[in-house]
Amino acid sequence: MSYDCDQDTILLQVEQIGAACHTGERSCFYRDIDLGEEPAFSREVVHHVYKAVKDRRDNPKEGSYTNYLFDEGIDKILKKVGEESSEVIIGAKNNDNENLAMEIADLTYHILVLLAEKDLPVERVKEELTKRMKGD
Repeated sequence: MSYDCDQDTILLQVEQIGAACHTGERSCFYRDIDLGEEPAFSREVVHHVYKAVKDRRDNPKEGSYTNYLFDEGIDKILKKVGEESSEVIIGAKNNDNENLAMEIADLTYHILVLLAEKDLPVERVKEELTKRMKGD
């Protein structure tokens, strides 16, 4: 629970089950407003990628790299996490932020595959980070 700057509003974060809107949508705020330009990124991109990874795990598609990783199993997934971690380190040492961003994206993807393989939701990682933040 948190307050806004002048403490006249309380923000409660809940784990939603089901629809919150009378239309059947998850939220009443499901319609986008066209502001003329698209943002450079989606705030929910990690969740969208994780959902796509889990969907690929549950509904295999021939030729899919994600399915290849799941078919090969945990050893292959962990090998890729290790490889991508090394590439992040090299990218950081080379002072090439464009390459570093791509390598971090690759590592993040492979971490999401690992989470799906272990049936560990992204929310659990967020909970752990939140606990650590509160401890600082």
